[in-house]
Amino acid sequence: MKSMLANSRVPFKHQGFILYNALSFQAVWWSSVLWLNTSLLLTIPLLLFHFILLASLSKPGYRKVDLLLMLKVAALGIGVDTVLSVLGGFEFALFPWWLGCLWLHFALTLNHSLAFMRPLPLIFQALLGGIFGGLSYLAGAQFNAVSLPYGNVISAVVLFLVWLVLLPFLIQLANPYGFNRSTKARSFTVFGR
Repeated sequence: MKSMLANSRVPFKHQGFILYNALSFQAVWWSSVLWLNTSLLLTIPLLLFHFILLASLSKPGYRKVDLLLMLKVAALGIGVDTVLSVLGGFEFALFPWWLGCLWLHFALTLNHSLAFMRPLPLIFQALLGGIFGGLSYLAGAQFNAVSLPYGNVISAVVLFLVWLVLLPFLIQLANPYGFNRSTKARSFTVFGR
C-alpha cells in the first residue's frame, strides 16, 4: 500500500487518516442506506470529525481545500441525482437528506482514500466509476433506500453511463488544488514536516 500511495501523489499521506477516511465513508454509506434520514445522527458528526481530525494532522488551509471540494462535488452530485429523479429514474419514500450527506462524505474521499485513482488512465477511472458508482445505487435499491422504476437492467445501464463520465470528472475537479495524473506531478504537501 505504501508504494501505491507514493505513486499516486496522495496530498495528505498520513496513512491513519486515509484509513479513517475510507472506513468513515463505508460507515456513512451503510448507515445511510439502512437508516435513511435517521443516519444523519451519525453522518453529520462524522463529517465534523473529519475536519477536526484534519485540522490536528495537517497544515492550515487544507480544511478549506476539502470544504470547497466537498461543496462543489456535493452540488454536482445532488444535481445529477435530482435530474435522474425528475426523469423518473429514482423514487424515494422520504426526501433523501441522507443522500446529500452521502455526497458530502464521498467528496471527502477524492483527495484522501480515493486519491490512488488520480494517476490511473482516464479509461480506468471511467470504468471504475461506471461499475462501482452504478453498483452503489443498485445495492441501495436492494436495501429499499431507493426505488428504481425502470428496473435493475435499464437503471444499471443508465447509472453505468452516468458514472462513466462523472467519476473522472470529479477526480479532475479535485486537481486544481495542485495535483495531476502525471507521475512528474508537483506534490502537494500537507504536513509542515
